Amino acid sequence: MDFSFLTVGKVVFGSGRMRDIGAEAASLGSRVLLVVGRSFARRTGLLAEILGLLQGKSLEVVVFDAVPPEPSLSVVDLGIEKVRSCGCDVVAAIGGGSALDVGKAVAGLAHAPGTVREYFRGRQVEKKGLPFVAVATTAGSGAEVTPNAVLTDEDDNVKASIRSPYLYADVAIVDPNLTLTLPPEITAQSGMDALCQAMEAFVSLGATPLTDVLAEDAAVRLILNLPLAYAHGEDVGARTQVALGSLMGGMAFSNARLGLVHGLAHPLGVATGLPHGLICGLLLPAVMRFNMEVSAPKYADIARRAGIADVSGSDEAVALDLPRAIERLNAEMGLTAHLSGLRVSADKRPGIIAQALPSGSTKSNPRQVSAADIEGILAAL
Repeated sequence: MDFSFLTVGKVVFGSGRMRDIGAEAASLGSRVLLVVGRSFARRTGLLAEILGLLQGKSLEVVVFDAVPPEPSLSVVDLGIEKVRSCGCDVVAAIGGGSALDVGKAVAGLAHAPGTVREYFRGRQVEKKGLPFVAVATTAGSGAEVTPNAVLTDEDDNVKASIRSPYLYADVAIVDPNLTLTLPPEITAQSGMDALCQAMEAFVSLGATPLTDVLAEDAAVRLILNLPLAYAHGEDVGARTQVALGSLMGGMAFSNARLGLVHGLAHPLGVATGLPHGLICGLLLPAVMRFNMEVSAPKYADIARRAGIADVSGSDEAVALDLPRAIERLNAEMGLTAHLSGLRVSADKRPGIIAQALPSGSTKSNPRQVSAADIEGILAAL
């Protein structure tokens, strides 16, 4: 019962709440660097809408639209150059995890000494940077409420995070309406990322009573509503529940940390080129079975609350139904069809294992992990 809990300064949640971005940004500064992806926001008209909301509050706006799906350190460098040269005093980012992570890194390091690469390699962020507003357009990464920016170092081909409590957003806006037009494939992949985050936070070595409340509720909401959001993208109720599950899971894992799935997901993503959420969804059942000997009671709690298993069974028996249910969900949403792409040859496994073992996520896994354990999981995919 000895723990601390941190999260963003303010959460704005609900259908239509994107309209608040102008007022929230205006409360923090007068010249905004708006971080978006390379094409999505402009192509869909979302960028024009956001610009109207910001300019409607008499804000000057500088658009930074250089964020790719897998952002690198060099993209953050470009963003920092832009924010400095334009004299921006607040950063806003709208998009999925990539845009939000670049936005928080740019805001956090805008006037920090040293290079982005130094912080990527472990230098500590010493103080708060520019104010940051995060607007999520997907329900998956939880990046709007996390204190880390996931980036890739192209020189070393390593994917990792810059992490600091100073990177938390001042305001996180989650508007489920922004997810209504997401294609089923993105809904599935981002949703499984969110579910994996909630599940791993719930059983993590860093779990606390407070993160447990958030993580378990998030997992149940996602299990019950992700299939509906996938099959009926226009269902505002299902989209709202998935967005809330993603938000709550993000708040939980930011404090409790994650587990072996995420320890493996980053190096596997670099090695295979597969999307992060897809990798998480496919790895989750295997890692759950590996953790079963220490985490069965908690897995059983989720299975019972989600109506997956007979509530009268033993924890051990009920818990085993949960990875089977997740495998069925993966198949229902077409993720299982990509399983062959996740398999890596034996000669690539040592490099993946070498990156996964020292990961903070792997170290937070409820069951201690060895190289042989990871080898066994990868070989059995």
